[in-house]
Amino acid sequence: MGFALKWLLPSVVSLVLCSCGGPGASVSLDGASCYPEAAKPWIGESKKAPAVATHDPGGAYSIYLDGSASMVGYIRGTTAESRPLPDLVGMLPTLEGVDHSKAEVFRFDRKFTTIANKDLAAMQAETGYLCPAGNANCDAQESHIDQALAKIAGADAGGLSIIVSDLWLANSEVLTTDGVALSKPLADIFRSGRSVAIYGFESPYSGRVNDLPSGSRNVTASRRYLFMVAAGPLKRLQALHAAMETAPSRSLAADLKSGKAHYSLFSLEPSVAAAGGEQAFTLAPKSPLAKTSFLPVRSGVKIQQFHLDKAQALKATTPVGAVWSGQAAVQPLLGAVWEGQGEGKTSLFRMTGGKCLPKGGDWRAEGEIKGGWSDNGDFDLDPAALAALPAGRYLLVGALRRTSLLSPNPATQWMRDWSFDASTEAQAVHRPAVPTLNLAETARLLEVTLLRAAQERPMNIGGFAVAVEIN
Repeated sequence: MGFALKWLLPSVVSLVLCSCGGPGASVSLDGASCYPEAAKPWIGESKKAPAVATHDPGGAYSIYLDGSASMVGYIRGTTAESRPLPDLVGMLPTLEGVDHSKAEVFRFDRKFTTIANKDLAAMQAETGYLCPAGNANCDAQESHIDQALAKIAGADAGGLSIIVSDLWLANSEVLTTDGVALSKPLADIFRSGRSVAIYGFESPYSGRVNDLPSGSRNVTASRRYLFMVAAGPLKRLQALHAAMETAPSRSLAADLKSGKAHYSLFSLEPSVAAAGGEQAFTLAPKSPLAKTSFLPVRSGVKIQQFHLDKAQALKATTPVGAVWSGQAAVQPLLGAVWEGQGEGKTSLFRMTGGKCLPKGGDWRAEGEIKGGWSDNGDFDLDPAALAALPAGRYLLVGALRRTSLLSPNPATQWMRDWSFDASTEAQAVHRPAVPTLNLAETARLLEVTLLRAAQERPMNIGGFAVAVEIN
């Protein structure tokens, strides 16, 4: 049965895991190996997992700086208190907390130019974005974001790549690149197992706003939005975010912590992996189920256990015995774009021995249990359904998977708030910070490509393991 994943992002991270134990039971040094493979993500007794990985596993690190002429306005508009573009250019190649031993910096327009360390200061000044006099091959009027994304898509899947740009998507590009020049590299990035993070910073600006749908060349701006797009393995993006929150640029770090700057994470792994046993099934009043302890104690394992009174279950007037709350158990990562449709699946295993045979050899797969899942992501441990099983000891393993994605997604609303199109240009150019042309389309493309990747490679976003003794 499908259910809608419409849950808020909490600040504390934990997953459902359970308690176990029994007097006089044996102890295994590798308790998890005593159980079916499907149960392993949900039976560890470790402490709460951190919401953000702060250690960068390391590897290739590439920074792509948009060389279009429109970027000059971010340089000219800098103030002593706020200078997002110069700060990003200066700090990213040596950002503490990110492995920068293999850092490379490129300027991109129609072509890619490697920027040596000694020349990096030029990208913090106007000269880095203006065409030299007499250079007929200079193409600084256009960003070519699609080419930068294509280069990233073809790079090492273990690498961390960053684009700094205004993400201005002209109307002609919307008509010609949708599903091709932008969607294809994004799809390749997701299919490789990488994730994408988008940062948005409001920035002072001084200059003309180019490429307006109306063709007007008389619009100037004093504030605009600047973006940082990061692609790489999830752990590297988490380490990058932790580094950004303590960045040497006081204004960037402060804006991220205060929420003035925005952050969205597009990932196939939108939730935290299994953590400590902080939550469990909740018994309903007058339930035919009772807490018990019948499984041998295994080192590093916690599994909640119930005893079912068959006679009471068959006479019960309520179908609910105990409830696992998916809403409380599944914890999405900070900024994760993940709300949408999902489905739950429950596998049943019967205990055949207590010797802790390898690979869960003491448990026999009995197939899948149908039903039990509600539209809000809860699972009901139904006493009547359990009473239909033969007497014995069972393990139920539930898993949630994302099967769809809301678009527009709540986690990308800020991108739509910061966007305008041809129909809203007249109002947009008079806002205190001029919004970004067709940024909503960029958000949609990211959502669509993430959804397709999630459908091709479905992953569990939460689950549980619970044992029931029936007599």
